[in-house]
Amino acid sequence: MTRSAPSIDVRADAHETIASETAKRLPLETGGILLGYREIDNVVITHALVVDGGGATQDRYVRDDVRANERLAEFLSNRSEDDPIGYVGEWHSHPAPSGPSRIDRNAMRGAAKAAHGPVALLIFTPGVTGAYFGLVALRQRLGRVATRDAHVTFPPSRFGQLGPLPEGAVRGDGPVFISYRQSDGTQQAESFENLLRAAGLVVWRDRVDLRPGTTTDRLEQALTKGLSAGVLLVTPDIVDSEVVRERELPRLLQLDENPAFSLCIANKIARPGSESKCDYDAPDRLLRLTPARTLADKKQVNVVDPQGELEIIRDLVMHRIEQRRAEIRAADRDLTIRVQSRPAPFAADADDDDLHIRIKGATKGRLPAHDGLELLSRTLPLTSDAVFAAGAKRVQISGGAHLSVGLALGAALPETKIGNVAVHDVQNNVWESTPANNDPRFTDLKVETLAVEVAQQSSAANRVAVFVTLTADPDLTAFERLVRESVDGFASVEMVSVTSSSRIYPEEAGRLGQAVAQRIKRVSAGHGRAEVHLAFHGPFPMAVLVGRYLNTLRTIAYEWDGDTINGPRYRPAITLEPGVAGGPITEVLL
Repeated sequence: MTRSAPSIDVRADAHETIASETAKRLPLETGGILLGYREIDNVVITHALVVDGGGATQDRYVRDDVRANERLAEFLSNRSEDDPIGYVGEWHSHPAPSGPSRIDRNAMRGAAKAAHGPVALLIFTPGVTGAYFGLVALRQRLGRVATRDAHVTFPPSRFGQLGPLPEGAVRGDGPVFISYRQSDGTQQAESFENLLRAAGLVVWRDRVDLRPGTTTDRLEQALTKGLSAGVLLVTPDIVDSEVVRERELPRLLQLDENPAFSLCIANKIARPGSESKCDYDAPDRLLRLTPARTLADKKQVNVVDPQGELEIIRDLVMHRIEQRRAEIRAADRDLTIRVQSRPAPFAADADDDDLHIRIKGATKGRLPAHDGLELLSRTLPLTSDAVFAAGAKRVQISGGAHLSVGLALGAALPETKIGNVAVHDVQNNVWESTPANNDPRFTDLKVETLAVEVAQQSSAANRVAVFVTLTADPDLTAFERLVRESVDGFASVEMVSVTSSSRIYPEEAGRLGQAVAQRIKRVSAGHGRAEVHLAFHGPFPMAVLVGRYLNTLRTIAYEWDGDTINGPRYRPAITLEPGVAGGPITEVLL
């Protein structure tokens, strides 16, 4: 009668330790000892301990016996005396698929002679599914030891079999999905999220967008309901993320088969011995795809170098524009941008706008957040390039934001680069940069030079202060304080206001925007292209339109702050220099 092969049952915790440690140590072998219990001739593995082997190579592992005994004693010391779990065998990895060698079999015979039951050997080989080779050694009568190949079972993934993508899984205006391991990827994922939103893309992130319910179900909905792109953030701890490995990555690879989808691999695994270069083989290794080169053969971006972040943001912004450029040109339609700097963003914000700029808001107070302005300073050049690449004849802007943001957005869309800009206010009135034929001309500008004591410092000759207030009878309190408290002083101080006491009509916007900008340029030119300190008070659409014409100036844009104990004041927010590399925002001052 033929005896059935013995079995080795590998439980979930042991399997994860073996597979994870194998992935981390590739291309070298690694191994350790097995803990569990015996069922007649069969072995159940509940835990696996890693024991470093000195001098491990790609085809050899020798465990440290002293360290193995220490680890075993440490494990058993935390368990009760009647716990049946104890030492039941050994494990190690083979980077190339192969079963136990003759050396392995001889070693197990030696281990079985000292044991009181069957001793198991597990050989693990990496790959998409992983594979085990099993061996059970058992001491028999008269001290003989028999070794038999064993049938190995291990738990399946808790995720069901991956089905085909449903219709509409890829959508040009859908969110960007960020896949990452929370334990060591959260900070980098948040940086990507904030940069993507500041650049005009909508983001799906588990931190804010995973709604109540079964996590796996909600995650599957997010991955199949219309994404435009994905960022796979590879950090060292991703090796332990079953969610990324078993669900997010397979879906992202499926989505990437569609040319309308863009998958970016952000590699944060440093190459051994380097602080600035990344290990391009690490993503396949840590996500258990090795020996396949699934991710190594795709474009990876080195985010060990901080500049790598912007490379990914640029790629995704241009990808979005590429998906829409043909439609924009065929329909001869406007490119649309929605901008907001206050409400908290969600993936549900996805709409029909070509770009949706969401600037990280402040946690308190009325002023824009320093971090939000820093993010905007990094992404505005990308937004400007994307708008230009779209080839639209006109840009439509809606939403609302702080006035310094409006000036910066206008400076990123200068008249020399973008032909016409129209800004919609909250009542959906259109304020257009091109002077309108139906301009009622109810409003004219009034320019006043304010009395100011010229400072003695040499720097005063290179600075002028301009208060643009598009209301009649303006309150000068905060602006006068700005001038009075300036350490370096100003060579000239001007106020540009309006003559009419009624509201400005949107049809007047083009004429007034150009006139305001011309006056600012004139006062700067009068003092040798002096630096302009601009306090702007008026509708958000006018801030955008005026900003378009500041391309030849260095401008310090101020924000009004009413949350001060000693009364309202203007605080410097950003420096605008549209004509230099890295502009238009070259410095954040808040």
